[in-house]
Amino acid sequence: MAERSVSFLIAKLGSLLLEEANFLGGVKTQILSLHDELEWINSFLRDADEKRRSNRRVNLWVSQVKNLAFDAEDIIDLYMLQIVRQRQRNIVKRFMGSRKYLFTLHKFGNQVEDIKRRIGEISANRSKYGIETLETGETSTRLDDCLARKRRRDNMEEEVDVVGFEKDIEKLATLLKQEEESDRQLLVVSIVGMGGLGKTTLAKKVYDRSDVKNTFNSCAWIYVSQEYRIKDLLSGAIAQLMMRTKEELEKKNEEDLKNLLSNYLKERRCLLVFDDVWRKEDWDTLKLAFLPHRDERKQQRVLVTTRIMEVAKHTDPLIAPYELGLLGDKESFELFSKKVFQYQARIEERRYSKDLEDVGRKLVARCGGLPLAIVVLGGLLSTKERTLGVWNKVLESVNWQLNEGPQQCMDILALSYTDLPYYLQSCFLYFGLYPEDYEISSEKLIRLWVAEGFILQRGEETMEDTAEEYLEELIDRSMIQAASRRPDGGVEKCRIHDLLRDLAVSEAKKDKLLEIYGTSNCSAGSLSRFRRLAIHPNKNGMNPISSSTLHHLHSFLCFSFDLQKNEWKGLYVGFNLLRVLDLQNVTTLKDLPKEIGGLVLLKYLNLRRTKLQRIPHSMGNLCNLQTLDLSDTSITHIPKEIWRMQQLRHLSIFCRQKVVVTKIGRSCCSPPRVDNLRDLQTLHLPAGSWIEGGLNKLTNLRELQIRGKLSLYTRALTDSIDKLKKLKVLHLWGKYTMGDYLPFVSFSHHVHLYKLVLYGRLEKIPAPEDFPPYLIELRLNRSHLKQDDQPMATLQKLPSLKILQLGCDAFEGKEMICPGGGFPKLQNLKLFLVHALEDLKVEQGAFPCLKVLTIDECNKLKMLPDGLQHVTTLQELNIRYMPKEFEARVQKDTGEDWEKIKHIPSVNIS
Repeated sequence: MAERSVSFLIAKLGSLLLEEANFLGGVKTQILSLHDELEWINSFLRDADEKRRSNRRVNLWVSQVKNLAFDAEDIIDLYMLQIVRQRQRNIVKRFMGSRKYLFTLHKFGNQVEDIKRRIGEISANRSKYGIETLETGETSTRLDDCLARKRRRDNMEEEVDVVGFEKDIEKLATLLKQEEESDRQLLVVSIVGMGGLGKTTLAKKVYDRSDVKNTFNSCAWIYVSQEYRIKDLLSGAIAQLMMRTKEELEKKNEEDLKNLLSNYLKERRCLLVFDDVWRKEDWDTLKLAFLPHRDERKQQRVLVTTRIMEVAKHTDPLIAPYELGLLGDKESFELFSKKVFQYQARIEERRYSKDLEDVGRKLVARCGGLPLAIVVLGGLLSTKERTLGVWNKVLESVNWQLNEGPQQCMDILALSYTDLPYYLQSCFLYFGLYPEDYEISSEKLIRLWVAEGFILQRGEETMEDTAEEYLEELIDRSMIQAASRRPDGGVEKCRIHDLLRDLAVSEAKKDKLLEIYGTSNCSAGSLSRFRRLAIHPNKNGMNPISSSTLHHLHSFLCFSFDLQKNEWKGLYVGFNLLRVLDLQNVTTLKDLPKEIGGLVLLKYLNLRRTKLQRIPHSMGNLCNLQTLDLSDTSITHIPKEIWRMQQLRHLSIFCRQKVVVTKIGRSCCSPPRVDNLRDLQTLHLPAGSWIEGGLNKLTNLRELQIRGKLSLYTRALTDSIDKLKKLKVLHLWGKYTMGDYLPFVSFSHHVHLYKLVLYGRLEKIPAPEDFPPYLIELRLNRSHLKQDDQPMATLQKLPSLKILQLGCDAFEGKEMICPGGGFPKLQNLKLFLVHALEDLKVEQGAFPCLKVLTIDECNKLKMLPDGLQHVTTLQELNIRYMPKEFEARVQKDTGEDWEKIKHIPSVNIS
């Protein structure tokens, strides 16, 4: 960890020398000397970092180096703060000739000299106490080597490593599928066992079984953990059961959500999974919130995972908890081998020599049959050479004295953390800021990593692309889990196992990297010197945040919806070193004080889903800002200074309320021009005159979303999009009034564009050659295509299309024909609110890869197509909010359409 801190400081010193040499004066020589000395220290740090867990002298020395690096970084930041402020006041030349500048420079020089003196003492201590005689250990595989071997994922979902669970899966599935008994209120099956045994993995395999899903109308997976809000759990469950959007559910209060769920459960048979329940009283609360009425409970089934036997017995006294045991030797080695050979595609490469297999079995034996430890250890070894010497060093490198209980695999997890390259260690520790069982947006995480300075520029590659590769490497090492993937194979959401999160928190706290406010063992007095602070939900409230104890704070992330104004209002005063400010979902936030403009080092500002009504002009001072998210707020005016922030990489402004229109007919939210924002990669904006004033210059854009009356800017928009060749995702949301048509440009040269969302009228369906050549996901809404257009005849020719959604009157014809041999890669098809559709025809040979078909509120559709019986790849059919006559046709055994779909493993009607 100290290696990363020093490497980051060396890079900062280099940047200072390169970009701000004019402001260094006579201190420049001192900075060069400091830079050179730090490079010498850094050459020794990797081995010292690896030894610090087992050697107290090394641990003390490394801690001193790390503290020195932090102090030096703060000194540089505070000096640059002075320069930036003078530059913003346009008095740089006058400042450089003033006494104040000479005093500031003299003070900075003295501080640099003090750092150099401390380096000398630390270096002397290395020799004095024999630290430099440490044996050099084997270094980890470099990133380029890892990336060269890393397997590329084409599947949309992460494959879960499962070994030895076959009988468990069968038993649990049988329990959940059994018919209700007349004298039982509710059937609850619980899986119990220590952390790392695979309870969630087992539950997920049962949950995903087609025969289980086919038993129920719908299913929902609810992550509980130690800290939760009932409203969040209810809205998450309803979103899954009833296909409602999170935005729609967020507007409802807890009581409304309970009533909505209750009414649904009265008519449906559902499976609810409550993952990671910790206390008996938690189960009582969940049961009362989700299943308050006796008549609702009888037909429902519940699956619970918990580490606590007492909780498992409490959930259903009539059914014995399913106690998960450790893996046997055979299953353990099989699971280990799956991870070790994860990079090898060919079977002949997945073999051990006899000697290597013996060492591998010894390594696996140390894991004691615990799946998490085995998978993490296998992930570590998958990045190393398969030689006897290398594996023996791993065997010898840690003292594995495994204890019974939840801590038994921590030494193995710690070894895997220590083995991470320095550039991955900070990225891994950052997961400690998140609450338990939290689903993390990879897009947001990557932007945070970049803002924190964890990602260094690598050639022509963007820092975001490098960060995504870092995340994939952590997943390949089984340190992080991919919860879901985007259509292009990238990580959409990720998670961290509780035990690995505990490790991240423990290691980060040792180095004062982070603290979590809201946990029982944290008080305001313990927060000094910590670089990052996360606020977790806390029923008891918290003391106001003050710079008197947190002046070293670099990052502030809030995960509490109920943070009170008096608790966070002090954030804007005295926190001169703040780089990350994340107040997403803080509903008490209605305005920003002008002091926000003093945080000139800020790189990441997230105010999404707050009640923010205005932005002060002083925000224009945030010249280092890379990410600004103002989506789903109540703002109606953006100061013009925002459009001069040349460092912006990600900008999102979609207002919650209707945008105010000025007398000249232009949106108050619209900037005059966006020419200055040349580094933008993500842009979400309401339509406005800015489209004509610089959109065509933003050639680094990867994602573009525009909403509004696009027909006013047809020529400028089409000309601009034609120049944005790096686009990966494009959303165009136009007005759907009569006569307003969406502009459409030929995308034949947009080879990176994989997702296209068009919301608004189209004059006609574009020709196949005008779509992006590698388009994976297409969503058409309110397109109002006519019968003669027959969109399926065109779309079936798109060679890479995997996801297709036609909704909200995308098609106005009565008959839709899906031609035979078409849609060669389509996996997911959704038709919703296609009100005019009466007859859907699927010709033989159509949809050779289709897995999921959803028909939602197509109220005139008479029946399912006969051709579905030939689509043998279908795994899931979802019928949502269709007329009762239609639902009757698809009932098992009795429905007229049952013969067409009886081969489909999962048929869901809701």
